Amino acid sequence: MHPRKIGERNPTPIRFSICTLVTDSNEYQGMIDSAKLAGFVGDDVEYLYSDNSKGNTFDGFSGFNQFHLEAKGQYLIYCHQDILFEFDDRSILESRIAALDVLDSNWAIAGNAGKKHSGEKSVRISDPLTVNLSHGVFPSLVQTMDENFMVFDRQKPLSCTRTLSGFHLYGTDLCLNAEYLGYSCYVIDFHLRHKSKGNPDEGYFSIQSEFMALLKSRKKSLVIHAMCSRFYVSSSGFKMWLVNRKWLLNLHKSISKKRQ
Repeated sequence: MHPRKIGERNPTPIRFSICTLVTDSNEYQGMIDSAKLAGFVGDDVEYLYSDNSKGNTFDGFSGFNQFHLEAKGQYLIYCHQDILFEFDDRSILESRIAALDVLDSNWAIAGNAGKKHSGEKSVRISDPLTVNLSHGVFPSLVQTMDENFMVFDRQKPLSCTRTLSGFHLYGTDLCLNAEYLGYSCYVIDFHLRHKSKGNPDEGYFSIQSEFMALLKSRKKSLVIHAMCSRFYVSSSGFKMWLVNRKWLLNLHKSISKKRQ
């Protein structure tokens, strides 16, 4: 099946909708080729994309919301264009989904990397920093999730917060929204390759500030353990500034050391 651009309709019953924001068509095609070799082929699989090659038609937040509206699959895979299905295949993902259904019928999101409420990481991936990384006991209940690969049960009505925008922390936003609605999120044992090591840029901290302001407006004190940072949200502006100032300084120091 050929990739389908947002706005184009496909009437065939679908099992998996694989959705991607695309800036590099060659890299995207490499992802598709690897997915097809891994068994994501046939009339029950669709590839849905947003063409961001000449400008950001959609960002991480608005993109998910649009994909969720237009996708036809029972399961929506929201993934980066720079992943490769080099290791585990469709049959393994199907078995992981079946296991989640037995464990927790309220699961809404499954991914390959996230952090628990305690801040502990749970990761199953190969990337430029690690090969065949398996950290944690799977499936692992998490608070937040990395955006490189996420699977959504479309029977659970989820969306990104409409007032947020950008290309970071939409996984965190989706997980918190799912939790608020009574659903759960898990990191599963599904091994693929991500060609990026995922360091945060300046845009990350801008979105983090917007995210903190949103949660502050909701009058909820909460420690957020995102994949690339940790931050505290409170209705008390001074308390929030005091705690996050220390954590932000430590994060900037860590990033500077990695770049040296």
